[in-house]
Amino acid sequence: MKKTLSVFLLFLSHSVFALDLAKYPTELTSGEGVNVVIAPTTDNKQALVKVTGVNHEIDGVVFLTEINKQGDDQRLKYTFDGSKRSLIYIANNYGCCSYTLYLPDTKDGIYLGKKDDVKADTVQTISALYDQQLKQGVQEKLAMFNREKHLAYQKTKIQQADDNVAKQCGIEIPTKVDWNKISDSDLGSYAIAAYCAQVSSKIAYQCATKPAFKETAKEFKAISCDFTDELKLRLNDQVLNFKTAPKAPNQGQFIEAYLNNM
Repeated sequence: MKKTLSVFLLFLSHSVFALDLAKYPTELTSGEGVNVVIAPTTDNKQALVKVTGVNHEIDGVVFLTEINKQGDDQRLKYTFDGSKRSLIYIANNYGCCSYTLYLPDTKDGIYLGKKDDVKADTVQTISALYDQQLKQGVQEKLAMFNREKHLAYQKTKIQQADDNVAKQCGIEIPTKVDWNKISDSDLGSYAIAAYCAQVSSKIAYQCATKPAFKETAKEFKAISCDFTDELKLRLNDQVLNFKTAPKAPNQGQFIEAYLNNM
């Protein structure tokens, strides 16, 4: 994947000067310090976009976005953290446009309005900055899937579930995942922790609602979770071996039924 992106961005670095940008860009502001410049190509199929005034690693970076039209609306899409995302959403409301900025890993958009004044050299400035950053590999680094960030997040979520077991059951039952077996594709596509922490969540629930289950929980020394294409739960040598699968239905009920039968 890295090699593919590198080749793609290398091609862009050679073709940056061939970008036929429209003479007049669109400059936007939130009114609270967030500013966006959109410099579209003359055919309105791509646009350079720069966001400033945000506490995020994309601040000040110029991205070449693809303009995806959806009826009268448009989404300006770019690659970040290994996946295509919408950076700007343009809604054609009441004759013209409303603009919404979406920062990576945030739920709520930032609403923007047009600035009254546009600097004459804005297009030349943003184009030159894009070329400079492209040669430095700035966009390439941000486009790559950040495995360490995703791992840290999923591990934190699993630890939170394990901590709840300790709180409700009075014992520690750590959930173990062989992260080396989890592909970048699965790590980026699925909430691994949401699947693998299901057993701990159900154990904590049983301890909280059925005090007698705390004695049963003492039989468990650990939970082992495998992300596979099948759904299984077995107790072997005091370890609950859980195989989970994204497409398997009713996983919570399956786990609860298993624990109830112990």
